[in-house]
Amino acid sequence: MRKFWLTVVVLNLIGAGIAPLALAKIIEVPKDYPTIQAAINAAQPGDLILIAPGTYQENLRVSKSIELRGADIGVIVDGSRARNAPTILIQRTRDVIIQNLEIIGGRRGIQVERSQNVIIKNNLIYKNRRQGILITENSHDIQIIENKILDTAPDEGNVLGNGIILNRTKNAQVINNFIARSAWSGLRLLSAVAHIENNTLEENRHYGIEIWPNWADSPDVLSRAIVLGNLLKKNVRAGVFITEESIAEIRSNTILDTQADSDQQHGHGIWVADGAQVTVTENTITGSQGHGLFLESGRVLLGANTVTASTGCGLYLEDGVWLTPITSGSLELSGNQQGTACGVPRFLQSSSTNDLTVTLEPGETTPALLVRPGEKISVPVIVSHPGLLKVRAVTLTQDATLVLTLFGPGQETPLAQARSPLPLSLNVEVSSDTIALGTRWRAVVENRSETSVIVNVQISVPTRLGSCKDISDEFGILVNHVADAPPFSEAQCAVLYSSLRAMPAAIRRTVASITNNPPDERVAGTYTGLGRINLFGPMLRRTLAFVFIHEMGHAVQDRFVTRDQNMRWRELFRRSGKDPDNFVSDYARTNDHEDFAETFAMYVDDAIGLLKLARERAARGKPILLEKVKFMAELFKQLGPENSISTLVYQVRLKSDDERTRVLVRRVSVSFDSEGLPVLPALIEWEEF
Repeated sequence: MRKFWLTVVVLNLIGAGIAPLALAKIIEVPKDYPTIQAAINAAQPGDLILIAPGTYQENLRVSKSIELRGADIGVIVDGSRARNAPTILIQRTRDVIIQNLEIIGGRRGIQVERSQNVIIKNNLIYKNRRQGILITENSHDIQIIENKILDTAPDEGNVLGNGIILNRTKNAQVINNFIARSAWSGLRLLSAVAHIENNTLEENRHYGIEIWPNWADSPDVLSRAIVLGNLLKKNVRAGVFITEESIAEIRSNTILDTQADSDQQHGHGIWVADGAQVTVTENTITGSQGHGLFLESGRVLLGANTVTASTGCGLYLEDGVWLTPITSGSLELSGNQQGTACGVPRFLQSSSTNDLTVTLEPGETTPALLVRPGEKISVPVIVSHPGLLKVRAVTLTQDATLVLTLFGPGQETPLAQARSPLPLSLNVEVSSDTIALGTRWRAVVENRSETSVIVNVQISVPTRLGSCKDISDEFGILVNHVADAPPFSEAQCAVLYSSLRAMPAAIRRTVASITNNPPDERVAGTYTGLGRINLFGPMLRRTLAFVFIHEMGHAVQDRFVTRDQNMRWRELFRRSGKDPDNFVSDYARTNDHEDFAETFAMYVDDAIGLLKLARERAARGKPILLEKVKFMAELFKQLGPENSISTLVYQVRLKSDDERTRVLVRRVSVSFDSEGLPVLPALIEWEEF
């Protein structure tokens, strides 16, 4: 009779379209099978494999719906025998649970590929290489809950070392985990969608959390994340770093004691870069060795946060940010060593009656973006292309009364004006006729409040988005693609055009052709001589700019640098030895040609940052990188009016306004000091391409 009723129940389940998981059995290891993999091979979907304490030196492969569970503490799965394999690989399946295990020794602790509904819970995952957990290849609905992920090390060639990577992953939940001492970041998102809540991330050596698109496989797929209620403590470079137009809400996190890196750079609590779209509210940020909030580029909604005891500023704003304050609540910025709110020097200050220029040391930041009652600030603007000019003034001070005025080239009469309520916005269509009158404009903000206010002036200058046809027509450079690769996209062509147009003609002429090739995991670009540059596969716009400029550097060394200059460079490379402080990157140490191309690319990418880094190393008795910067400044030497000599200083930025984010290559002409280094003015008036 019992057998009859069991048969009826199973038939009813099947008739209802439900798999008879009630019949799932428990398989015990080593009681039923001597190894975990043998038990997996024998299991049916829905089975539970219960593993007794002990050390199992295995690399497991799971491709069916099962649960692996440690029966008690001390169940160790050691994947160190297979050097290139993960300890546990979950592949092309669904409904898998991994819990109560200690997972060590693999090239990745757990790797999930093309799978869904996977739960990774209450495991100790430590001393693996590359990643503790890697979720990849369009896996989705993944839960990573209550794990400890510790001491993830880099692989051969110092590759990565992340606690968790979510790569092309949808609907991931990362909740209540403890992630510490990763060689790179605690958690990295690459074209992933995730909810990240109540985790603790400590002492990870390159970021607590970093949020990117996948720069190689899915550069146009943004990451999207909610980062809520996490504790980030003593991570290096940044507690949370978000870049490349990714989207995040960063709310109610506690970020403590973020550390600078070995070059005493960065150390920011929250770092927003390269066009990211971020809401930052209700976070507590304390003890950052850099800035508490470092907003470099992007569209940022900034609400009530508490930022204290930073070595740098409480809030640091660069001119790539389009900032919108959230009016509810207050932003508390107190006890920060370099000031409340700082930024790249962008304006001249004057009283209502007497013009007065702020005195700053070269390259020094303004102590605060502060405007006193009755004062005006004047922001110079270079507009060299027709189109829509947008000017916006926002304040982080409540109940402020401001007036924003825009003056055209050579004008003393306002072209446009806006008054409170805030924010103040002016949009002006600039014609070719206006450009013919001059390129220097002024935006003036007057504080008519009774108290001092913090003001951020945001300017979006029209630029030309050149095409690949423009590259051929204007510069005589062939742009093509091989048969099994697509043509460069419109966005890619715009990046290439900007990079070329910003170069002096003699350097631009070193490039003869640019060819798009299929992706190659070994290389992003090559130079094959005679000015021929090859680029491989889709890349993020920022990455594309750097790779292209790197390959242009090879062309410059091949076709522009003189024989004597090449001999000097080879001697610099020889003197550099193996000391990483003498190079801009590890790749630059490959040979003197790669050293030249990497240094050239870094100079164009951020000459100001490179100069600062080189000076700091020289102060530690490592002067060779500074000599390399001098070499690059000499390459860009220009002859000006009355035989004056100057050099070009460059910077590549993604810059946002309320509608879009663009890659801009910008430059400024500056003089040399007595040592042959660029002299950076306190107020840099960039020309943007």
